[in-house]
Amino acid sequence: MSLTLQFRDATSVRKEIAIRGESIAIFYKRIGVNYSLMTEYLNNKKHPSPPTAKKIAKGLDKEIKDIFFI
Repeated sequence: MSLTLQFRDATSVRKEIAIRGESIAIFYKRIGVNYSLMTEYLNNKKHPSPPTAKKIAKGLDKEIKDIFFI
């Protein structure tokens, strides 16, 4: 079984990154996720795997369930 994870609100994720003083490129580099994939995730063109979602959530000091629909 494969889980599909989608951002609850991609705009709020972008804002959270900006509030932390980071660009999207710097944030994703810091958490170890490919920038072009992350752009596709934020635009809901692709959906992250659970391990990638965990990296994103951890980078924002959040739980996966707080920023993703499962």
